[in-house]
Amino acid sequence: MNKGTVEGLSQASTPPTHEDEFLRSIRHSNEVFSAFKAQAWGRTMQERLLDAQGKLRSFAEWKKEVEPISRHHVGAWLRTEYDTAVIRAHQAAEWLEFERNKDILPNLQWMPTTSPSPEAGHRLFWEKPLILPVDDPFWSEHRPGDRWNCKCSLDATDDDPRPLDPSEQATAKRPEHSAQPGLDGNPAYKGLITDSHPYYPKSCAVCPHYKAVNLKAWLKNKVVGRVKECHSCPYMSEAMGKAKYEQNYKEYQRLKEDPNYRDVEFDPTTGGVKATHIEHNFDHLKGKYEKYVQDAGFQEGHSVIFGKEDHTKQNQRNTEGLWDGRHFEIAGAETFTANNIRNALKHCAKKPDAEVAVIFFPNGFDPRNFEEALKKYEGLRGSSQHRDFHRIYLIREIDGKPQIFKVLNADDAKVIALASSNGNGGRVPTGIKRSARRNKDTQTI
Repeated sequence: MNKGTVEGLSQASTPPTHEDEFLRSIRHSNEVFSAFKAQAWGRTMQERLLDAQGKLRSFAEWKKEVEPISRHHVGAWLRTEYDTAVIRAHQAAEWLEFERNKDILPNLQWMPTTSPSPEAGHRLFWEKPLILPVDDPFWSEHRPGDRWNCKCSLDATDDDPRPLDPSEQATAKRPEHSAQPGLDGNPAYKGLITDSHPYYPKSCAVCPHYKAVNLKAWLKNKVVGRVKECHSCPYMSEAMGKAKYEQNYKEYQRLKEDPNYRDVEFDPTTGGVKATHIEHNFDHLKGKYEKYVQDAGFQEGHSVIFGKEDHTKQNQRNTEGLWDGRHFEIAGAETFTANNIRNALKHCAKKPDAEVAVIFFPNGFDPRNFEEALKKYEGLRGSSQHRDFHRIYLIREIDGKPQIFKVLNADDAKVIALASSNGNGGRVPTGIKRSARRNKDTQTI
């Protein structure tokens, strides 16, 4: 889902790279969806342990019974979810741009689908074609992407509105024209797949993660009904954090008993764990950077384990160790010029096993230089000096303490590089119709 999200954002005319809360919200909703999907999958497979008579199946019988389920979740349906994430992430990013430019281009036109075999659900809207103001409440009930594999799109325009007539409005309310479960609402604000999807619990009352902390909360849930908001639910966030907490605590217990590790610590508040292999050698000049980085990750609940450095092989390039179970490398950017930051990323890319890059800025940070550095680094794609990191962490001292101040997930760097290399950032100059500029975009979705 997250990979599809990044792909969709990169296709937008103006990827919302500076909208940190927007990007965080989208990613979190993806993670919540994935958690409920895994639960639904596991529950369905568990139910197949017993046959129609209630007897326990043998492993061979159970495996045969669940194979179609596994193929469904991991095969064709997974592809559908990815394609939907691409489309709706693109639409979410475009919506932010529509709202920014509505004083110039106040209306939206429903554009024809690019699908070779379109379904009838949206034909009413794009055949007219429907043109309504950006703020019209219609867009909260109907929009491109609210049906699986939809390839319609919206286009900003200054053309006069063309609303539905009363008979068309009545037709639009029919089920075949309505949003399908999980695709209702605006993806910019409700997530790429919403909590109306069958994977989600129907109500808080049947959710395994909801906790009624007192009698009043229990009565509200059972009698009045609690408003379901899974993507912003604190209990769901707590459950996801608890799973990571427990995993890190098990790691702490294992390392505590291992004589090859020293300085093993666990933070009971954040769930962070840190340790250092006895054969890890800190750089005599920049070893303090390594310790700063470890402390920053530890304080925010990550597992940061400095590993053994193997010098028995010629030209062996050791990574620092494991960050949340993935090999990571640290680089310092003493001066925050674009070239220096790019070189820091290149340093991390030299390590063949590096999945996580951690850049420490001891002397300040300039976001404009960072974006320029990412553009330069992206220009190295295809060479031995470039690799796609699972995550990039940026760390600096804030109020005297090393802190993570930005995290880029897989391919986020590519999105930012695309945005920073786009002359005017994809913004629409005054008086220019967007429809003339989006011809190419509509063909790619």
